[in-house]
Amino acid sequence: MPLYNYICEECGPFDSWESMSNAANACACPACSEPSARDVAAPRLNLMNTTLRRAHTRSEKSGSEPKVVKRSHLAGCGCALCKVGPQKPTPTRHKWMIGH
Repeated sequence: MPLYNYICEECGPFDSWESMSNAANACACPACSEPSARDVAAPRLNLMNTTLRRAHTRSEKSGSEPKVVKRSHLAGCGCALCKVGPQKPTPTRHKWMIGH
């Protein structure tokens, strides 16, 4: 269950643990029992470690702004991004061909 922020018009802001199915509904204020609307809250990303925060940012960015790649780039350029470049043929070696 996530922790949601609510604002009571009489008592002020408060937090409440609610199930996700009740997230859109008003919550009763713990002090005056009046129905209170949910407040929009930003996620607490500053509490994450740096590596996880960067990965989250990269994931969010790629969901809405995927990287545009040219067709010629994917045609086997051999760069580290696509790794589909032409393979060098490996010479056939057998145990009996040690010096040849």
